[in-house]
Amino acid sequence: MKCPKCGREWTTFIPPFCTCGAELEISYDYSKVDVRKWKNRLSSVWKYRELLPPVKRMITLREGGTPLIKARISEKIGIDVYIKDETRNPTGSFRDRLATVAISYGLPYASNGFIVASDGNAAVSVAAYAARAEKEAFVVIPRKVDRGKLIQMMAFGAKIIRFGESVDEAIEYAREIAKLNGLYNVTPEDNIIGLEGQKTIAFELWEELNPTHVVVPTGSGSYIYSIYKGFKELMEIGVLEEIPNLIAVQTDKCNPIASEVLGTKKKCTETKALGLYVKNPVMKNKAVKAIKESKGTAVIVNEEEIMRGEKLLASEGIYAELSSAVVMPALLKLKENGFIEKGDKVVLVVTGSGLKTGEGGKEKFSIGPTKIEILRLLKEREMYAYEIWSLLGKPLKYQAVHQHIKELLELGLVEQAYRKGKRVYYKITEKGLRILQNFEDLENI
Repeated sequence: MKCPKCGREWTTFIPPFCTCGAELEISYDYSKVDVRKWKNRLSSVWKYRELLPPVKRMITLREGGTPLIKARISEKIGIDVYIKDETRNPTGSFRDRLATVAISYGLPYASNGFIVASDGNAAVSVAAYAARAEKEAFVVIPRKVDRGKLIQMMAFGAKIIRFGESVDEAIEYAREIAKLNGLYNVTPEDNIIGLEGQKTIAFELWEELNPTHVVVPTGSGSYIYSIYKGFKELMEIGVLEEIPNLIAVQTDKCNPIASEVLGTKKKCTETKALGLYVKNPVMKNKAVKAIKESKGTAVIVNEEEIMRGEKLLASEGIYAELSSAVVMPALLKLKENGFIEKGDKVVLVVTGSGLKTGEGGKEKFSIGPTKIEILRLLKEREMYAYEIWSLLGKPLKYQAVHQHIKELLELGLVEQAYRKGKRVYYKITEKGLRILQNFEDLENI
């Protein structure tokens, strides 16, 4: 695309802003889009391919088409409330919409792999889709992330780089690494290609409900902006008359976007909702624009309300991460202050699964304490099975050690170093070293 101000062409990746300072936004020939074609296609992000960047190879895990569920709380508050359950995406979050488009589009430019800076969900999604594409994924994450998300990254084989206290610092570092190593950067704050995938939730909501209000957990601001862009494109096509009111939800501990909308004092300290801990969101201006142009608002909730929100969503049958649970207390505040009322159709966007935050998924990808000890021994030097058994110092049968080594070989975490007579010596692989480091990081969380 060309910058509307200076004419510079952007091809491999498109940043939110041109070097001249102009805002960049991907556009299409809307006069050629026939939405009737969508009805006969399978539900997915790529169902809406006329409004997505062209790709040579589609990397997909059947993301999108997530359920829209009528909430039982509707009866209690007298307003029609629906939950858009983005936890049903392949890796459990809305970021799969971003990853499928970003990875598919970036594939020709990613000979050395992909990189993303993220506080969790985007890192997991990029790791999964890069694995699907048989490409390396480098994820730069802040020192504190949700444990379940870290386990997912490890399971998908991502190379994890810990840097900074918040995602803001990780973004800067990812830029440097991308330049030095020739990696394709899919961080949404640096490359708006993936946001085109995120906007497809707006198309789904329009087809299913045509809501009056959409309530969105907001950290970086990229999702609420994406949703706004999706609805705006429906207006460009001529099938929608008015964008629904978009409502951003942030916490009282970290609220750079909400404070801007509400005209209150900005606060930026660590919150239980780690996915919303973004101190200086790059897309703040775009998010604020989306909220104001849609005649929306922002809601700030406290830590106690977040915990209550988790329980309220659980009572609806949805286990959400705390960063998503903010939508429930926000709904009650919107009802209390009269911003929503009877006759409205309100959608709460649940962006990520609660299984991604704590111990969820640990047993699915646990190599166990004995295997970890074996990896630690082999990190020191090459050894044979009897030597490993004797150093473990556990009431463990010798045959069990052989079984552990066999499984580690199958996982590609150890390999044969050499033979000396009948003895087979083993050594830890690069993958094994990476897994060991990741588990040691987990122990320090």
